Amino acid sequence: MTELYPVTRDGELVGVIGTGGDATKLCRPRGGCRYYLWMNGLEAWEVTGLLDGRGMLWLQRLGGERGFVPLRSWTASPPYVHARAVADLDEYADYLARLVGRELRGKTVLLGFSGGKDSVAALVTLLRLQERVDFRLHVMYIHIPFLESPRSVRFVETVARRLGIEIDIREAPRRVMKTLLKWKGMPRRGFRFCTMYKARPMRELRKKDPSVIEVVGDRLTESPKRFERLTKALAARIVLAGRKFRPTYLFTLLDVVEIVRETGLIHPDYLDGIPRVACNLCPYRALYEFTVDTSEPEDPELIERVLDKMWRKWYSWTSYETFAEQRLWRFSVPVAKPLLEAKQLLAQRALEEGEAPAAVSARGVAETYRRVWLEGPPRAPVLRSPWLAGEVALRAARRGEVVALPGPGEAED
Repeated sequence: MTELYPVTRDGELVGVIGTGGDATKLCRPRGGCRYYLWMNGLEAWEVTGLLDGRGMLWLQRLGGERGFVPLRSWTASPPYVHARAVADLDEYADYLARLVGRELRGKTVLLGFSGGKDSVAALVTLLRLQERVDFRLHVMYIHIPFLESPRSVRFVETVARRLGIEIDIREAPRRVMKTLLKWKGMPRRGFRFCTMYKARPMRELRKKDPSVIEVVGDRLTESPKRFERLTKALAARIVLAGRKFRPTYLFTLLDVVEIVRETGLIHPDYLDGIPRVACNLCPYRALYEFTVDTSEPEDPELIERVLDKMWRKWYSWTSYETFAEQRLWRFSVPVAKPLLEAKQLLAQRALEEGEAPAAVSARGVAETYRRVWLEGPPRAPVLRSPWLAGEVALRAARRGEVVALPGPGEAED
């Protein structure tokens, strides 16, 4: 599952791109997508014509072995909304103050901060709101040692310094994390034991003070699951429900990019060409992301020992070199085996036909993602109301459109 980013040329939208699992899709604004499978960390081959009606890639060898990849599921996404929901952050902060100022006044508002684009946008929005409403802001960042690059901590420290605020920087227990890595191996898709250590300090703080209001930085068009869940809040037109405050869930990607660029606080992952901020050993990264990532793990020797143990215990049906190159530790064995088989069958097919399929490179894909941060978002209309962002997205989703455009009268002239 993924979020679509704009593909731009000379400041104009010419397509959208999304990456999930070991797949990337490129779509035209009016529809029609091409799907690519990352064969290694440098190159992804087009497999659009090989997908079945469900978006599955199936390949079979004469001996009966087969490989399959859920490409369309990996790259499922809500529509990309080509519009700005919030053109003036001060005006939006005024609106939030009128909407929920009474409920927030005198309370502690807790923001779980990752350093990613959405948490930066949420933090900036809360600081603007705090100029209008008197509440205490507690910003917390939890670092995962060994799995997360130390540069993320340095970035969070830079954010605190630039904005003149205090960020409560904590760390998952180092000894516990090292023991878990040695005994359980690397976190895998469907088995990310690391996430509980991100959530636990926040949960303990809420338990200690039940009156704390927690900021949820999810956005409507960030992923299919969040799109489905947040449409209920959209229908009721609420941003605060109980102790959950969602000040930015109507922001479009273009809003977030603009806010983050204005602060100058762009996480280095984005400048590497990675679409999301995560641990540099996150199992939800695509193969190319490991290639373009310029950060270094904290303890490479520990990770090497963990990977060697995982290979010997679960993945020795392939060579260690293939296991390491393909980052197969990201997947459970029942997923890793057919995925690798599919890639091998594709390579064999290309060899027999004498030419490889059309391809995209890690450098090219990374540059496409980087462009929106370096050059700014493409030109887009401004919606007359933030709530229209959700309505425009919902309408496009019902029509099966990959790009959502405002209708007549929904955007400013």
